Amino acid sequence: MLSEDAATVPTAVTNQVVSIELHGSGGGVTPSPQGRLWEAALAGGLEYDQKTTFKWSEVKSVRAGVTAIRPYDTQGNYPSGARRESYWMGWTDGPDVGKMRLYTERTLDALMDHIAAHQANIGLTKWVLSGGSMGAWGTMTYGIRRPTRFAALYPDRPRWRYNNTVGNVSIVSWNSSTAPSYPVASAPLKVDDDGGGSMAAHLDHIAYVSDTSKQIPWIGWCVGRNDGYTPFSDHIAAVAALRAAKRGFAFVWNDGNHSVGSIPSQITSSYPPGTFEVGKGYPLFTNHSGDQDPAVDLSGGINLGLTFRNVVESAAGWSCEVTSLLGARTVTVEPKSAVFVKAVSPQVVNIPAANTWVAVAFS
Repeated sequence: MLSEDAATVPTAVTNQVVSIELHGSGGGVTPSPQGRLWEAALAGGLEYDQKTTFKWSEVKSVRAGVTAIRPYDTQGNYPSGARRESYWMGWTDGPDVGKMRLYTERTLDALMDHIAAHQANIGLTKWVLSGGSMGAWGTMTYGIRRPTRFAALYPDRPRWRYNNTVGNVSIVSWNSSTAPSYPVASAPLKVDDDGGGSMAAHLDHIAYVSDTSKQIPWIGWCVGRNDGYTPFSDHIAAVAALRAAKRGFAFVWNDGNHSVGSIPSQITSSYPPGTFEVGKGYPLFTNHSGDQDPAVDLSGGINLGLTFRNVVESAAGWSCEVTSLLGARTVTVEPKSAVFVKAVSPQVVNIPAANTWVAVAFS
């Protein structure tokens, strides 16, 4: 442990929600002195060239009952003094010339295991992953493939597939202070240890969520239509893919740029960390009367203001209560459960007023 700030260390309350928070580009150059700041020596394949340490902090969140874990992706300087970041994935052109090694994903796996084993105050089933900008990109690439670790993802301005240019992806190089852009067809490959295959496929989360054989966490995200780092058309396509595959999600957008599009509180106001739990079902919301259309409306949201409580599930039945924080609404509900797997017809639920709970049951 490098330092400790007694005023912001996590509380000793047990079974806390764990919020893993990935910083944006340039964040973490000087690690925050809040909470407990740690540095780990890396070995056993986690070290990368001269990168042999990894830092993170453990902080009492502003949300009651939540411990925030904040890793640091900035890994020292180039000779020019520019920062070196991995986009929360890894690098090409280090020890593996021309190929990507998912160094940071491996290191995050080790960090998650360490936190789970050594922090007695946390629970293990309500972990969430979040981040803004570059942190949102990492939330998608890292979190979407780890549904047994994270119950929910909260990416704030993520990339779903391409960088700012349709058909191109940005892949970070150990030897460059910027991330070179590649056409999808010529994107670098992952090393064999990371499964091989194109990095463009690794970044194609629309294809990933479309594959119903893969489980994913619930996703709540935001973006501006004029974000300069991601095409808004990808977000429209992501909504269609999530709906077709019957995935749980919420989405909010506005007509702003990369800064103005940072509106995550419109998601977390009704779906705060701790709402979802690994291994436990939740109501799949569709056809919400409050939804807007991202292909038409300059600002709006999908599944905003809805929330739920008291999920009870067994092989024989499934039930919960749902409400809207925003007023009278109708919404179609069906179980999203690995326990209650019976084919049932979705139910249209009428919520008569804001904060009025309505029971819904399936058998």
